[in-house]
Amino acid sequence: MKLKFGSSFWVHSIFFTLLNRFSLIAFGVISYIILAKKVFPTVNEMGIWSLFLAIFALIETIKQGLLRNPMIKFLSEPEYVNNRNKIQSASLITNMLFSAIVIVLLIFGRPICTNWLKTPELFPLFQWGILIILILIPFNHFEVLLQAHFKFKDIFYGYLCRQGIFLFLIIGLLIFHKSSLTLVNLVRLQIVSLLWGTLILMYFARKYFYSKIDTDKKTMLRMFHFGKYIFGTNVFSAFGRSADQFISAGLISSDVVAYYNVVSRINNMMDVPSIAIADVLFPKNVEAMATSGTDKVRYYFERMVGTIVSILVPISILIFSIPHLFIKILAGSKYYAAVPILQTVILFSFLRPFSYQFGTTMDAIGKPRVNFWVNLLTMSLSYFFMYLGLRYIGWMGAAYGTVVSAIISFLVMYTVLNKTIGVRLGETFKYVWVSYREIYVHIRKFIGKKDESVRV
Repeated sequence: MKLKFGSSFWVHSIFFTLLNRFSLIAFGVISYIILAKKVFPTVNEMGIWSLFLAIFALIETIKQGLLRNPMIKFLSEPEYVNNRNKIQSASLITNMLFSAIVIVLLIFGRPICTNWLKTPELFPLFQWGILIILILIPFNHFEVLLQAHFKFKDIFYGYLCRQGIFLFLIIGLLIFHKSSLTLVNLVRLQIVSLLWGTLILMYFARKYFYSKIDTDKKTMLRMFHFGKYIFGTNVFSAFGRSADQFISAGLISSDVVAYYNVVSRINNMMDVPSIAIADVLFPKNVEAMATSGTDKVRYYFERMVGTIVSILVPISILIFSIPHLFIKILAGSKYYAAVPILQTVILFSFLRPFSYQFGTTMDAIGKPRVNFWVNLLTMSLSYFFMYLGLRYIGWMGAAYGTVVSAIISFLVMYTVLNKTIGVRLGETFKYVWVSYREIYVHIRKFIGKKDESVRV
């Protein structure tokens, strides 16, 4: 069995998904550099902004998982070929209900949240954040609709507009009115840029969108029962990835959050290939499970994870060797305290692709309940070991807790994958060497062609 990377689907889909993820990271990193070096005079302010971004990214990530997988899964079912409006309507209603719950929690839960995180400065940011939640209703609906139809290029344009306008506005204010770059105004800039991104996605998704809502109780219940475990999984997964920032804010201070956020930014860049391929692989795994069974799903997992690990290993070694350079480029020398955190967690970054592909694989083969319980376990492990580390070791404790929980979680996920679809660790790492060999062959061919052109 051979994966045809040259096929138009894989090349087109993975290219634009990677481009989208890299652009998100690039715009995020550039805006982070500007804010850390030119705008926020103290580490504390950067920590507050980092907490706000982490909370709202967590909300959006949870909702995307709740909407995306059920819509893609049910749109592929034969019985809904002529009734796809029922799927869209159920997804949109779920979207609105979830957003309403989040808004209620923001209104009444702000005092508890700000007290726990020891950051009362978040209070006015949450007020403006309610507008972000409202605008995300159409934005996320159009995004999932485009993803269900494999329109990854259109999604890229929407996010490019959203992130690009936000960065453009920051640069404009930095040049002409720097004093306006306050925490509250940054949230307002996010609202403006999100509105523009929503308009772009609406333009591309208009041909797939049904303006009339067709409520069907049976469809909604089926999607809910399928999606409830995925929803829980995304909650646990999102909270787990932000555990170091939330726990360190509660136990120590927002200054430490800023250090962990720098490391998180670098980890996010490392995660781009994993997330991009997971986005593309989920609908393909749904299709593969229906036509070829678990053999093809296993092959996709082993090949993709092996390829991603082959990319991460040399990058991890490079970052471990010269961490000060990466910290200085990203945030400046006042964040050098983050160096030991970065070196501790970066060497285990090759385990992260397993967790990303594990989730999409379990959902695709119809085992969201397994994914739910495994992610509950991994989140609990993360918080438990990070809490112990911070409580008894100090501010470096969350880094040590991250490593311990990552290793245990990897062992659990591999065991489940081996039992369900027969994933073999040896085969997965075989594709690491296959990737290096293919790169070597391509380099040899490229050098050979250059030599021939020089001789001519």
